[in-house]
Amino acid sequence: MGKLRVVLVPEERESVTVRVMVGTGSREESDQEAGSAHFLEHFVFRGTKKFPGMYDVTESVERVGGTTNAYTGQSEMGFWVKMDKGNLELAAKIVGQLITEPILPTEHFDKERRAILEELRIYEDRPNSKAAEECEKLLFGKTNMGRPIIGTIKSLNEMTVGELRKYFKKWFVAENMVVGVVGAYGKDEEVLEIIKKEFATLIDDNRKMPEKNKFVWDVQTEPRLKLTSRKNEQAAVVMAFRGIDMNDKRRWALELVNIVLGDGWISRLFKEVREERGWAYAIGSDVDQFSDAGCVLIGAGLSKINLNEAVKLITEISFGLAGDSKWQITAEELATAKDTYKGRLALSFDRPEEVLGSALEDTTFREKIYSPEEMIEKVEKVTLKEVQDIAKEIFKRENLSISVVGDYKKLDFKI
Repeated sequence: MGKLRVVLVPEERESVTVRVMVGTGSREESDQEAGSAHFLEHFVFRGTKKFPGMYDVTESVERVGGTTNAYTGQSEMGFWVKMDKGNLELAAKIVGQLITEPILPTEHFDKERRAILEELRIYEDRPNSKAAEECEKLLFGKTNMGRPIIGTIKSLNEMTVGELRKYFKKWFVAENMVVGVVGAYGKDEEVLEIIKKEFATLIDDNRKMPEKNKFVWDVQTEPRLKLTSRKNEQAAVVMAFRGIDMNDKRRWALELVNIVLGDGWISRLFKEVREERGWAYAIGSDVDQFSDAGCVLIGAGLSKINLNEAVKLITEISFGLAGDSKWQITAEELATAKDTYKGRLALSFDRPEEVLGSALEDTTFREKIYSPEEMIEKVEKVTLKEVQDIAKEIFKRENLSISVVGDYKKLDFKI
């Protein structure tokens, strides 16, 4: 539909969800613009051309029992409305208005700024959030990727409505958006007509998408450490290893490595750190990937007195995944990880919003939309050597960053 891409996912159910993904986030902001994408995510709900009142959008959703939300990441923003299937047109109208004709009212700007500053303080006060933020700064260095999505107190206080409108005009262009609909929406032709109507300004939008920032890793030769001293009862720890981007063909192998390492109750980290030693209640790992970068994250709330021992064990397990040690991934563990992946995939695709989200991400950042069958086929083909090779490339000292928030004067890790 012009430069606007559309993804339709038919599902027999009583509801319908309309969602838009915009291919911009905190990484596309200058230092002066820091926090603009996240601010917009909030501010568009303050009124649009067809829903001009401060509460018109949210009241229109809740009056029919629907739900709405939005989010901002480093590379993308998302807006969605979910309603009963009889209100498809209303859902499309609201989402269309949010991304094409928000008023961004000057009279409400300072109130929204104050609310966002309070949100920022919430994150600052949460040890795990603070540890994650500081770890990203270590991992990505002095780049936009290493800056908080919400912005900084300085950038938020200096932000103006005019600058926000410029950011909106620059990035909210048809070429940089994907519209998705999932649910019992009827015939494809009918929902496409609704999209043509409610997203009309984008259908005819020939503006060119701005060039996006390209991330390049800086030089790292040893682990990077950051301590934020606070009198907490626990040590909040986030560790990150430089990884691979979302289009790397080895990503399927890395997903399996992550399952073995820390993604679930049968993972190495959960068993060894929590179950066997009782050093943590919450511990786990995850893979985070972008179009040009990626990482493996490990997060834990650790016993204060066992911090050094726990970090030593976590790094030994991570480094040992590919090595000739007791932590090396075995053929049996690989087979189990494949079964785990397939089972989780089946459960996730039972949730239509997950199906749509996956399709929108593929459309925005990847070359194609992967079906569940294609994903399973990719995972089934992963060999033990491929798993060990990617583990060897990622889990090493010179790829590691560690952030700790806790009641310590200094860190003394032997890594």
